[in-house]
Amino acid sequence: MLLHNQLKLRKVKIDDIRFIYNLRNDHLTRLSSLNQKKISFKSHKIWFDKNWNSFFYLFLVKKKNAGYIKLKKIANIFLLNYALHNRYRGKKYSHKMILLLISELENQLINIHIKAIVKKKNIRSLRNLQSINFRKYYSLHGKIFLKYQTQKK
Repeated sequence: MLLHNQLKLRKVKIDDIRFIYNLRNDHLTRLSSLNQKKISFKSHKIWFDKNWNSFFYLFLVKKKNAGYIKLKKIANIFLLNYALHNRYRGKKYSHKMILLLISELENQLINIHIKAIVKKKNIRSLRNLQSINFRKYYSLHGKIFLKYQTQKK
């Protein structure tokens, strides 16, 4: 059994660029992504340089890199993006990773509005997000749009 202290989020560092690049280009990650094309290292570096200092975290399991989770802030809304290394898939780690992120945000912000876009065929991600109280609010062209919202009183 894994203890909570064996799971950790830490801010992404410049040194994480290669791990995240490999994870973004993983075959199953690409199949689950809205854009399935392989990513060149040059375009990854541009994306990474724009994002590494935002709400961008590495997920660690027993101090080993297991995945990443990123929020892109657009006005008052965060758009969710995450991926797990294949060794950690199918073990409910993405669920735990998202809950850790939400907990981190709840310590920093009063109102949290997170949106996620999932392919209709990506049943695992869809069920995972719904189990964390993400609610479907729209569906279009094989994509399902979900949102999560809290408000502290």
